[in-house]
Amino acid sequence: MRYSVNNYVGAFTQIIKEIPREKAINGFLRLLAKTGDIKHSKKILTAIHKKIINEDGGKWIDIEAAREPMPKREMLKNKFSKKDHINFIINPELVAGVRITVNGEEELNNTLRNKLNKLFK
Repeated sequence: MRYSVNNYVGAFTQIIKEIPREKAINGFLRLLAKTGDIKHSKKILTAIHKKIINEDGGKWIDIEAAREPMPKREMLKNKFSKKDHINFIINPELVAGVRITVNGEEELNNTLRNKLNKLFK
C-alpha cells in the first residue's frame, strides 16, 4: 500500500467538504487506481464510512451470531440510534449466543464459546 488507510481517510473527508460529492468520489477512485491501491479499496472505503458515521455522532456496531436467521434482528436494530451503522455477521465459531462490538472497542460477549472458554480455563 503506497499510503496508509488513515491518510486516505483524512484526505477524502477533507476534500468531500470542499468540492461536489460526485467529483470528489470520482477523483478519489482515480487516485486509488493511479497509486495501485484500488485492490485495498474495500478496507479504505470501510474506514471512510466509519469516520463519517463517527463524525455524525453515530457508532459502528457489529452484531455477531452463530446462525441465521437472527430472530430478534429488528428488536436489536431498534435499540440503537438511527445514526448508528449496524452490521449483522454470521460466525459459526460462536456456537450459540451473540457478540456485540461498538466502534471496534467495547464488546458484549454472550456467546457459548466464551462461556465454555471461561469454564475450562
